[in-house]
Amino acid sequence: MTLPGPAPWMLTSRDSTRLFSRLERLELKRVDQSVSDTGLHLRDLLRNASSMTIRLNDGVRVRKEFVCLREPMTNGSDRGVPPPHARPPSTRLMGRKGVALRLMLTALFEAQTRTEPGERPAGNPRPLSHAGRDGVAWTDLLATDADDAGDSRTMITRQDKQRRHLGKGLEALERACLVALPHRGEPRNIHREFMLLEETAAPTPKPSYSVPKNSDDSFVVPTALFTNGWISVLSDAELAFLLMTMLMYHPDQEEGVAVPAKARLQLMGIGPETYEAHRLLETFGLVRVTRQAGRAANGRVASVGPEGGRRALPDLVQLLPEGLKRDGYSTVADKLDSFFCR
Repeated sequence: MTLPGPAPWMLTSRDSTRLFSRLERLELKRVDQSVSDTGLHLRDLLRNASSMTIRLNDGVRVRKEFVCLREPMTNGSDRGVPPPHARPPSTRLMGRKGVALRLMLTALFEAQTRTEPGERPAGNPRPLSHAGRDGVAWTDLLATDADDAGDSRTMITRQDKQRRHLGKGLEALERACLVALPHRGEPRNIHREFMLLEETAAPTPKPSYSVPKNSDDSFVVPTALFTNGWISVLSDAELAFLLMTMLMYHPDQEEGVAVPAKARLQLMGIGPETYEAHRLLETFGLVRVTRQAGRAANGRVASVGPEGGRRALPDLVQLLPEGLKRDGYSTVADKLDSFFCR
């Protein structure tokens, strides 16, 4: 079966400015190095993992409620995005410059490299930073553009900035009831030994995290998202859209799965702006979105039928797992560069 390619994407001046800024940041030497180092550390964790842990599924098993609510929390329309508290964690954690979503996914990856299905991780002995020559700290698992700043009297080191960035991410996860901070209230170092909670939208009190069993209501996030650097170079909106496609992925349904706008909004918290992330994900070769009858190239409802009635079927969305096997950094940098004549 021959499937249509992605609809043409005509960049606006705003799109061009945003993408060029993203490309310039990626091309910073310190960002390139940080993404490379982070991927190396994540691959080390996977290589040292037992065959009875994350290797069972070649991926991180995630509870479906992390991406999709069981039922809407609000009676909104199929146009308005629910407020953050009424969304599942994957879209509640989104932020333009935040680290919370990447941190949560990375924490699930880390926990599952040392914990068997149905079990709870044995604490969190990993240091937040400064793990020493042979150790891996949490700051080593998050790529960043941080650099030393200031002079000899007011120097702020790269590691200080990374630690601060990590702390802000953990604060966001605590607000979302996804981690507990057992040292909250102490005068300093309150984020150490943070504990994962169940990755659902359920209100507190929530049980401590346990790795889902295959029989649980869960889906698999391929390890390649982490080990090939994609986790470090995709935006939060792109990650949220990609998680949606992973949740719905059925390899035997080549054309993809339909996602009605109302379900996408009310159950997944993915509004029009976040949905637009599919354009770059298609460019990167990670997803395919097929327009059905009644939609124009820009995704809006078009006039169809002999009398010009307005009617449209939802898009068909499909994950392309093979795309994740490529290097994330080089793919994103090359595809962004292709938009510009330099």
